[in-house]
Amino acid sequence: MCPQTGGETPRRAYAQRRTTRHDMVGGMTMGTTRKTQSIAARMMRGLRLTGTALLAASALMIGSVPTPAVAQGQFTPVIKVNDDAITQYELSQRQAFLRLLRAPGDVRELAREQLIAEKLQRAEAERLEVTVEPEAVRKGMEEFAARGNLDVEQLLALLAQAGIAAESFRDFVTAGILWRNVASEKYAPTTNPTQSEIDLAYAEAEPTPGVKFLLTEIVLPASSEASLKASRMRAERLAKISDAEEFSRAAVRFSTVNTRLNGGERDWTDVQSLPPEVQGTLQATQKGGTTRPVYVDGIGVIVYYVRDRETIRSTNVGTLLEYAAFMIPGGRTEKAMSEAARIRAEVDDCDDLYPIARGLPREQLVREELPVGAVPAAYRAQLDQLDPGEVSTSLTSSSGNALVFLMLCNRRNDVPDSVSRDQVANALKNRRIGALANDYLTELRAQANIQYLR
Repeated sequence: MCPQTGGETPRRAYAQRRTTRHDMVGGMTMGTTRKTQSIAARMMRGLRLTGTALLAASALMIGSVPTPAVAQGQFTPVIKVNDDAITQYELSQRQAFLRLLRAPGDVRELAREQLIAEKLQRAEAERLEVTVEPEAVRKGMEEFAARGNLDVEQLLALLAQAGIAAESFRDFVTAGILWRNVASEKYAPTTNPTQSEIDLAYAEAEPTPGVKFLLTEIVLPASSEASLKASRMRAERLAKISDAEEFSRAAVRFSTVNTRLNGGERDWTDVQSLPPEVQGTLQATQKGGTTRPVYVDGIGVIVYYVRDRETIRSTNVGTLLEYAAFMIPGGRTEKAMSEAARIRAEVDDCDDLYPIARGLPREQLVREELPVGAVPAAYRAQLDQLDPGEVSTSLTSSSGNALVFLMLCNRRNDVPDSVSRDQVANALKNRRIGALANDYLTELRAQANIQYLR
């Protein structure tokens, strides 16, 4: 407990217990090793180059990357991984890909490490009979391209200019998704964070700058010319719906994607994670509005209803303090201090105060969450010394007739609505799965027979 005019122990340094920043929009990272994982993160940042810069980068490489037509010995094995082999062609393709993404360090060594890991990952997926659907691969390619503000076709065109085959990029994405599926199947049931872990992570969450949308979606089929024509006509009618509940009912009735089971509702979504074709119309749609229909190849005709939106310009956020103040009659009398000690022995958190206050006037127990600047100054000075669950009895009411039993319930970042507890929980779980997957891959490599032939 904190200092009082009597004898509570000093506050533990809250900052020392802070964890690393939690990324709310990133998915599960399944790197080949911790070193490769770190480099992969830098690769993703490299892909955020503009299309012009990527074109320039690829143009510089056209002359340096051998094309399949002229490469000599392109299918010669250069590395054996158990019963599989990595060819010179695969190695050259990966090196070219990494250079295009401006990967730092020894690109040849990184390419070898990645390809070895992917051979092991594919073999383990095959052993466990874990597969990946073509649609998941397509979505993975779209997400990767979107990080450079490109669609898949634009990215493939840039890769082709650098002599990189579409199949090489597809193999890269497929291996990552396969390994994610393996790790999820193996570890997901045992990696759920506890509520206290989620509480702590949420308290320290930081938003990612960008435009976020809370959407309800309807996706209509477009597998043929006839269905596309019918879907466009229906989408025009759906785009005129201005009521959220009516749009949700339409999603249940007409939409072809899994969100229809939830009335078409999606969680908060960064606009950059959506198909490039829909980003412009979403940016132009305000809260309570419906987008115009947009056709996305491989998905269908999409109409969105915007339930909410927000623009986050900075990761800098304020702090919220949640506290409970229980008034004990008698001021700083011996009787009141004894009652405070009795209550302190019975409570571990703010929720435990409600049974004690049952039947008493409502104003005797006050619990609220406020920005730091809005907390009464006397309370703020005491709360600044406390960790959640700790208590101060240093204050009395303004009249002096009541002792204030002041407990800090929580201290957290004042994050926007688009950062949810579910996102925090998923991020925690994904990080744990990622760490276990890295250890798993390390074991596979230690047991593998790897021969460097060239």
